[in-house]
Amino acid sequence: MTTAQGADRPLRVVQVSDTHLSETHAYFIDNFDVFVDEMQALKPDLIVHTGDISFNGPLRPADLAFAKAQLDRLPAPVLTLAGNHDIGEAPPFSRLDQPIDAARMEAWTTTVGPMWWSHDLGRWRLIGLDSALMASGLAEEAAQLAFLRDQLASRGPRQAMVFMHMPPFETDAKDERPTTSCVPHPARRALLETCRDAGVKVIACGHLHVYRRIRYQGMGIVWAPPTAMVHFERQWRKWRRWSRPGYLVWTLDGGKIRHDLVEPRMMIAQDTSRWTDVGGTTTNMPPRPLRRHSAEPA
Repeated sequence: MTTAQGADRPLRVVQVSDTHLSETHAYFIDNFDVFVDEMQALKPDLIVHTGDISFNGPLRPADLAFAKAQLDRLPAPVLTLAGNHDIGEAPPFSRLDQPIDAARMEAWTTTVGPMWWSHDLGRWRLIGLDSALMASGLAEEAAQLAFLRDQLASRGPRQAMVFMHMPPFETDAKDERPTTSCVPHPARRALLETCRDAGVKVIACGHLHVYRRIRYQGMGIVWAPPTAMVHFERQWRKWRRWSRPGYLVWTLDGGKIRHDLVEPRMMIAQDTSRWTDVGGTTTNMPPRPLRRHSAEPA
């Protein structure tokens, strides 16, 4: 656990999500370059990436290494969480047939960092969780839940905020249908009850590539937009809104918290609706190698 001092001034935490970076499938690097420029100007106290840093990390560990190198370009401390495109999915709920396993967990921890973490910033304790472990049945699932409970119980007077990749639920916390869009129901109740009973203020997530805010039993649940692709048709059909690429800026002012949605004009909304509706997933898109052009002498 790392600790940052200095609680007297407002602190800015940027949440970025779903960057889907790859050197061989470099569809979304331009928007990430814009994000790097924005962070150079903003100079936040901390950046939290809520998962899917890579295009297809479970199949190509080189995607993880490339994504980590891009995150290292950022001008602030970065805490990172794995998404399903980084580490796989809970085995009973693996839509992409990429179940989380020991090899994929090791690839993440050796290349990127811990699967879960805690970080004290000012008057807040920020806790990061790996949502792919939830309902996985792996030993690490129980260890992570114990970690969450311990970190919430030991935080003293600090307020608590939880970061994760998948949202706890889409619209109904009691929906028991199998899903890969949110935390599967077998693990959802323990997560939500633990956070609610401990007074967690906010659960901040990503995964569904749309900005959204809801309330649940006193907690705010906020979905960050992606910097990568969007799916206009599905977003309009399900939530009656268009989502553009961007990020969130959380302001921690003493014990108060608020956030702002930032949608940079230079980030281009790449709609993959037609591809995913036919192919089912962006991970089977054809290679598009990264090209870096240097200026030629006149």
